[in-house]
Amino acid sequence: MCAAMTEAAPSPRPQPAGYRWLVLLACSVAMFGNYYVFDALYPVTPLLEKAFGFTGEQVGLLDTAYNVAALLTLLAGGVLIDRLGTARSSVLFGAIGAAGTLLIAFGPVLTPGTPALGMAAGRFVLGVGSELFIVAATTVVGRWFKGKEISFALAIQLLIARFGSLAADQSPNFAGGLFERGWQAPLLLAGVLGVAWFVFAVIYAGLEANAARRYGVKGTVATDKLVLGDLVRFDRAYWWVVGLCVAFYATIFPFRTFANLFFIDYRGLTNEAAGSLKSVLPLLSMIGMPLFGLLADKFGKRALMMAAGSALLVPPFLLMLWWHTGVVLPEVRLPLLGTVLAAGTPLELVLAMAMMGLAFALVPAVLWPAVTYLVPGSRLGSAYALMTFCQQVGWAGMSWGMGKVKDAGHASAAAPGGWVPVVLMLAVLSSAGFVFSFLLWRSERGAGAHGLEDVTPREHA
Repeated sequence: MCAAMTEAAPSPRPQPAGYRWLVLLACSVAMFGNYYVFDALYPVTPLLEKAFGFTGEQVGLLDTAYNVAALLTLLAGGVLIDRLGTARSSVLFGAIGAAGTLLIAFGPVLTPGTPALGMAAGRFVLGVGSELFIVAATTVVGRWFKGKEISFALAIQLLIARFGSLAADQSPNFAGGLFERGWQAPLLLAGVLGVAWFVFAVIYAGLEANAARRYGVKGTVATDKLVLGDLVRFDRAYWWVVGLCVAFYATIFPFRTFANLFFIDYRGLTNEAAGSLKSVLPLLSMIGMPLFGLLADKFGKRALMMAAGSALLVPPFLLMLWWHTGVVLPEVRLPLLGTVLAAGTPLELVLAMAMMGLAFALVPAVLWPAVTYLVPGSRLGSAYALMTFCQQVGWAGMSWGMGKVKDAGHASAAAPGGWVPVVLMLAVLSSAGFVFSFLLWRSERGAGAHGLEDVTPREHA
């Protein structure tokens, strides 16, 4: 769920630093709601299996519906945002996303004969609003922050956004009473936060309007159109980054789709314990992304950092399948967050999720900014649009494929062995991501290096 950043011309009057951070805060809180409503579905999947008999393929297709919406809108999204401006675009797509969250909660009721189809329709609408809102919100960072502030500001935005994912993972704990009422109540809570997403999009738009009056800040930005004939002319190193991007996110996101079911069926955890364990992923990402971003700005070594992060993603899936220490941990609670680890959680699962969480912090912190080293600024929009498009294709295919393999193996609490090929798919794909990152690192050590290992970028030829 990443987007392109583009730079605008300098504003006629400088804005106070505090005002820029206020704009970032409004967008970031809206992103919190965006991420929460996306991830809120996953703790509910066991309830959907019980209430409607959802199959693994149907659960996977709920993600695919989101991906299809993103694929249909991403390529034209930058042009539309350019014409509407980031403020109006944020309000428009925030409204669409909020409507999608409500449709997810009411879709199965509106289509009682085909509940999966009704919910998939909501996920489709959410995909239209969510992905284009992220394009607009990320573009805001590029417009309001300059120089090294961009990396840190983007990390802060993602930190707040991923707190939404963390909250969604923890929802069986802090909103356990809603889960006891059935599948719909937790999704109605997500609908409320979807409305909050829209409200903060409106607040951001108001800040933009005020800045236009006081500081002469323009509401539109220059975004590249995706010219299909240019795509074959990208450098080989760019395609290594695209390959890593696809393999990495097509591993992480589908895993999060099925993680609750896997932990419950294969390892015997409760839904609450599964949600707490899965929350380790966004929690470590939230903490690590700003730190890794600062390290990359200070020391360089971006290709090496991507290789290290992608290598960390491979072992967790093997550990979750076959390592049994027999050690269980006590409950861990943190201020404000509550229970982040349920009592009785196996040690090996915590270590596996910790490794995955570090990878989820390290790779995104350097992957998306790395494109600016590989592609001239005039083609940056095309490069990001293509990379995100490929990411969505890989994610959609993997979610569907995992669901098919789960159903073929009859994976369930009664047949936990059916989960083994599903998880092995993730191990294989994450290994492919490491291969792409290694090829990138090797190319950056040669004569055609683009400066990913340097502290400051080199000039494009």
